Amino acid sequence: MALSDHEYINFSEDYELDYHLRKVNKLQTQANRSALRAMGAELKARSGKTFLTHAEFHTYILSQLHRLT
Repeated sequence: MALSDHEYINFSEDYELDYHLRKVNKLQTQANRSALRAMGAELKARSGKTFLTHAEFHTYILSQLHRLT
């Protein structure tokens, strides 16, 4: 069974990035959203994937919290 579109993160939507920032108690700023977009690109390149699930990305964010304010 394939994942639904809701399982994947859309990096062009600020509200989805803000959701991840709230989950880790970080400020919902443009700088933090930019950092998340950079992290998403890194994780995609590292894993060889085109799309990331929210769960995959959240795990990566937890390992990169020092990059967020």
